[in-house]
Amino acid sequence: MRVSDALVTLLRDWNTRYVFGVSGANIEHLHDAVHRLGQGKLQSVMARREDGAAFMADARARVHRTLGVCCSTSGGGMMNLAVGLAESYAESVPVLALIGQPPTALEGRGAFQDASGIGRTVDAEAMLGALTKKVIKLGAPDTFWRDVLDAARTALSGRPGPVALLVPRDVFEVEVGDRPDDYPETLADVTERPVFDHHAARLLFDEISRAKRPVFVLGHGVRRSSNPSAVGRFAQLTGVRVATTMSARAEFPNDDPRYLGVLGVAGHTSVVDAVLDADLVVAIGAGLNMMTRGPVTELNGAAVAVVNLDPGEVVRAVNPRLVVRGDAGLTFEHLLRLWEVEPFQVPPPAAYELRRFLPRLAPSVPSRPPGHGFVGDDLRQSEALALLESYLPRNGHVVLDAGNCASAAIHLSDVPAGATSTIALGMGGMGYSLAAAVGAQLGSPPGTRTTVLCGDGAFLMNGLELHTAVDLRLPVLFVIFNNNMHGMCVTRQQTFFDARIECVHYAPVNVGQLARGLGTAESLWVASAGTADELRAHLADYHERHPDLPGVLELRIPAEEMPPFTTLLPSDEPTVPVPRASEALTCAALSS
Repeated sequence: MRVSDALVTLLRDWNTRYVFGVSGANIEHLHDAVHRLGQGKLQSVMARREDGAAFMADARARVHRTLGVCCSTSGGGMMNLAVGLAESYAESVPVLALIGQPPTALEGRGAFQDASGIGRTVDAEAMLGALTKKVIKLGAPDTFWRDVLDAARTALSGRPGPVALLVPRDVFEVEVGDRPDDYPETLADVTERPVFDHHAARLLFDEISRAKRPVFVLGHGVRRSSNPSAVGRFAQLTGVRVATTMSARAEFPNDDPRYLGVLGVAGHTSVVDAVLDADLVVAIGAGLNMMTRGPVTELNGAAVAVVNLDPGEVVRAVNPRLVVRGDAGLTFEHLLRLWEVEPFQVPPPAAYELRRFLPRLAPSVPSRPPGHGFVGDDLRQSEALALLESYLPRNGHVVLDAGNCASAAIHLSDVPAGATSTIALGMGGMGYSLAAAVGAQLGSPPGTRTTVLCGDGAFLMNGLELHTAVDLRLPVLFVIFNNNMHGMCVTRQQTFFDARIECVHYAPVNVGQLARGLGTAESLWVASAGTADELRAHLADYHERHPDLPGVLELRIPAEEMPPFTTLLPSDEPTVPVPRASEALTCAALSS
């Protein structure tokens, strides 16, 4: 069996299902093998750019709890792919990147797109080594099966992350023999069994049982644990209140009476108060980076416990008094067993009132060129989010991008029951959501839908990945908040640079017209709204008449609102309570 065929049959039999990429001279052997051997079980998905392919693999891995697979050719293709791999590395997402390289014999001898590191060539191994867990270059046939297993196991085990597999063009044709008889048959067999510290888990159980006002803070590491539901089940049985980070909003039911809201720079002030008042804060699968702990920098490390496969970041940040190093799912399975023998419930909490910032207009931008507004439009971002919330897909996927609309969505809306919520906060690159939606939607059960919330700046960066969704006829609704500028950057320049506005706005963009060119009316639904009435009508039309089509809904936003971002708002910024049915619940009701 040749290397190309061995790679494809292995990915096929491991049920990875998709290889996201863009073809080229030094990766075409892989795509030929998919064509011949995929058998409908492994499919090539052609992204429009390689960074889009990496974003798709990233979201595929995050949402579906699997190994994402992407590929590229050498040179510029490899460089583009690296953008997405950096996001996966920062956010601990298991991705296998198959990257073609020039023939071995031409390394350092003038090969086109040479990345051998010889002479003045780019050093692929050094570059990718800085943003992946491991780089493996395939070569000798007698180590092939061991090398590929090492790559997949490294990506999936311990703290997950991306691994780059470099394959020179000539190596694709090397014979490596049949798959060894004892080779792992499934991805579950590939992954090293997760572990946890039993002694530390026992100490944590005792700490929680003694606490009077404990709060769990769930991060996205919970979803990638061996049993995410164990964490929520323990909170429900014991009555511990739960907050989530901005990237883990869906890891606890938002309508559960124990749910406090979001902790982070776009989170809720009421959550900040609850966390600072807690006598024990348990950070579970959360690194407590500045995006999360920004509003609670005075958090006392003596009141913090951590459950994390790799607690280094949080230990450096807050010096917690207790660390449970290990898998969150296994840890809380153990805590549940302890609870069955030694049941307890935390004392009834004081009445809790979720509070959100009151939306208000941002200062006008005096240097903004005339004509950038939308004449006759009056739609506000907060108003649009309120109308959109009831249409977000239950048991589907919500994908957010960078910018004001994402922070407002995190702050002002909830995640529907059974849905996932994905945002790229590792590198925070604009344009992630437009490609990631493809990876999130693919492989979902029939009837599942995805909604993207992003700005016009993200659309201009990676908007052509909409065409990938059209190509695959995916039921993804791309909602583009169009204010004809980079709104978050404008707000920052107004706040920190005395409104000296530079390099943040551009000529008006008609998103609806641009999108219309990506598909016919039969293959792509497109609409544009500048008023609340228009938005209501378009949302009803799409969901009632075209829910199985990809769709683009442009929102023309003529005036910017202050983003609910704590670093941009004064300490006395007004908040309003959000009515919740859970406020009057007793402790007995909490544990039922």
